[in-house]
Amino acid sequence: MRTVLSLIALALATGSALAQGEARPPVPPNPATLASPAGQGGQLAHPSSLPTDQLPTDQLQQCLIGTGQPYSLVDGQGGQFWLRGEYLLWWTKGSRLPPLVTTALPGTTPLPGVLGAGQTGSSVLYGNTNVDSGPRSGGRFTGGFWCDPCRTIGFDASYFFLVDRTTQFNAASDSRPGSAVIARPFFDVLTGTQNSQLVAFPLLPNVTNILTPTGLGIASGDIHASTYSRLQGADANVFCCLCSGCNYWIQTLAGVRFLQLNEGISITESTRVNPVLPAGTPFFGGSTISIFDQFNTRNNFYGGQIGLRGQVRSGRVFLEAQGKVALGVTNQVVDVRGATVITSPAAAPIVAPVGFLASGSNSGHFVRDRFSVVPEIGVNAGYQLTNHLRVFAGYNFIYWSSVVRPADQIDLGLSGTQIVTDTRFNPAAPPPRPAFAFRETSFWVQGVSFGAELRY
Repeated sequence: MRTVLSLIALALATGSALAQGEARPPVPPNPATLASPAGQGGQLAHPSSLPTDQLPTDQLQQCLIGTGQPYSLVDGQGGQFWLRGEYLLWWTKGSRLPPLVTTALPGTTPLPGVLGAGQTGSSVLYGNTNVDSGPRSGGRFTGGFWCDPCRTIGFDASYFFLVDRTTQFNAASDSRPGSAVIARPFFDVLTGTQNSQLVAFPLLPNVTNILTPTGLGIASGDIHASTYSRLQGADANVFCCLCSGCNYWIQTLAGVRFLQLNEGISITESTRVNPVLPAGTPFFGGSTISIFDQFNTRNNFYGGQIGLRGQVRSGRVFLEAQGKVALGVTNQVVDVRGATVITSPAAAPIVAPVGFLASGSNSGHFVRDRFSVVPEIGVNAGYQLTNHLRVFAGYNFIYWSSVVRPADQIDLGLSGTQIVTDTRFNPAAPPPRPAFAFRETSFWVQGVSFGAELRY
């Protein structure tokens, strides 16, 4: 009897279950009703509070920092636009000047102001050293943007400059006893010996036959020399992201580059010859002789470039590096000109379009193009101050394979036939020295930078 009752109860229970239909799977929770980390319902939880298996695929590829913001906003690739400004403290390769001005005390050497063997009393007063090699301040400005929302392709452009550098040299002698000789040395190609042009020549001690009635030497004079240098450049690049991770990225770039280096040397001398000269001394008595030489160079580089750059991060600290190489053409320009003015109390002034080192045989405007290579490397280390602002310090090195510089265009081999104040002056007579020839060299600039970058 009990067995029969058990079977009846089992049948009733089964029928009740069938009458209610099949069981349904549980409904997943609505993300909009998930509680925030603070436990307040009805708000969308930040991805950092969700289990990894509930994050969308693109959010799984983002790294989080302590602020709770996706790393893509501060990882050096984030933000749709950015601006960067830097202070530069850079050094440039110096330019080697030849000996341009010499000095000596009268009577201490056989030929005052002349360099070479046996002329131990003469020394270089200006030249025979490097100029434009010290530190120079400048600035660099960079702007860029991503071309697509996924931040795979972008564009940026930058411009840098160094503050113009000038140097000055001045020397004078009034030709009184004890004053120094001022001269301009050169190699005389007619005689094959070292020689000099006198700017100031005081009294010779203990030599009475050259003393003038005025108590002065043959001539007094002064000389002034100056150099200037200007450097600037710009580039523009399209870049794309090769690969990236939670704490690094690598980009490749291609673009165009421009560099400009302008330099110059000018020398001005003025000699006042004693109006009363003893026999056998140079002519031009009482005249004032002014001579001007100028050598200017200009280099413009135009080329295309490719490169790589990348960044690694640890928290808010980052290190970035880049390497670029540009191939192109340097347009080299050299301008050489001179002038001589002789003012005499007894005749009309004489004006000649030739100087001393810038004579008729090498003056003019000269232009040519040369293939050039311009590589650059740079490293920056910095700190992320906010989600949009970071600061950094770095080092850069830029090399330029082919440039012309003014000091290299000076030819110290002169012929008296090309010097206005020489008794052998005859511009039509050979040899044509000084001569012009393109002389090129390499150039580099390097230094440190300090900057800030803003991204939005």
